[in-house]
Amino acid sequence: MLGKYETDFFESEIDEGEDIIVEYDITTSPRDLTPANIVDMIDSGIIEIPLFQRNYVWDIKRASKLVESLILGLPVPELFFYTEGDDNNSYKIIDGQQRFLTIYFFVKGRFPKDVNSRFAIRKGVNEGSELNDLLFKNNLFKDFALELSDDASNPSKYHGKKFSTLDKDTQIKFRLRRFLRTVVVRQNKPDDSSSMFEIFNRLNTGGTPLNAQEVRASLYYCSFYKMIIRLNSDKEWRKLLNNPAKDLHSNDVELILRSIAMLCDYENYVPKMVTFLNQFSHTTKTFSEEKIIYLENLFRSFINACSSIGDKAFFRNKRFSKTLFESVFVATAYSYYREKTLIDSRIDAESFNKLKEDEKFLSYLKSGSSSKENIKGRINRAKEIIRLSKEN
Repeated sequence: MLGKYETDFFESEIDEGEDIIVEYDITTSPRDLTPANIVDMIDSGIIEIPLFQRNYVWDIKRASKLVESLILGLPVPELFFYTEGDDNNSYKIIDGQQRFLTIYFFVKGRFPKDVNSRFAIRKGVNEGSELNDLLFKNNLFKDFALELSDDASNPSKYHGKKFSTLDKDTQIKFRLRRFLRTVVVRQNKPDDSSSMFEIFNRLNTGGTPLNAQEVRASLYYCSFYKMIIRLNSDKEWRKLLNNPAKDLHSNDVELILRSIAMLCDYENYVPKMVTFLNQFSHTTKTFSEEKIIYLENLFRSFINACSSIGDKAFFRNKRFSKTLFESVFVATAYSYYREKTLIDSRIDAESFNKLKEDEKFLSYLKSGSSSKENIKGRINRAKEIIRLSKEN
């Protein structure tokens, strides 16, 4: 059974501010792909499903419904690819990865077993041969037999069928005579690719929609993003979160991004939060390797500095508080960041507990909003209260 990362694990927040609408010039071209095309594209490396994209999250019942629709000749939602410049030889999937992989898995006859297998897919998905090898590891994948028996009185005749057990005519129809409309998108203007976030965030293709961080990662992936993804696997970070399971939708990665963004530029923060994080993500493409390594080590030194404040220290009302965490992170790391050094002290537990009970600080959290006043107010108040004690 696929483990579920709690949707209410993080404390909720209202993202205040006006939406920024950017005019853009986009070129789109339609393509019709058969399941055979899709399998060949993955195996040959023509298509890229980036490692920074979302994980495969469909369960076998939902995947089976898609396959049945194709077998029956019913239309399914479009796929969206993105290509850069004039290069039409390779494509990145922006929307439709769940459908794309489902078709691939069905033809190959294998389906991911659990969370571990879904994360393992990310490591092999860019090279078809690597992904193909993963499929036959029984600890990660099982046989893909369609699960369609919701109505026991009127079961689908395809329930329990595998691709290999379909009759030859049905196999041929499925592989070669069923089509998925694909829209290939190329952005011409503006040069700032942040506008693509708005485009894909507004897509409503009937599939599971991408959240802000998943789209953001697909647009701004760079060495900095590799670093924060690496940080998200750190054992001490998972311990601080009090949750060993990584979020399939990258909300934990977004928390790391957000905290570092606030450390670097909170004084210039302007709502909305989603826009602020997009803009910061765009600037990280210019970060030197030296700066990226320093930020990683600084974040790790902060995790170490939290060892004095106890388990579940950042939880409020049984949820992990992003606002409390980022406030304490910036307050603790700010002077070290300015001096380009690492945190060499522990957070004083008494001052931390005082902050959690401080009425002025809490007033910036009560509305749960990301307004400019709240962001700056809670960080500055944390700076006033949080104290550090030197290690022995």
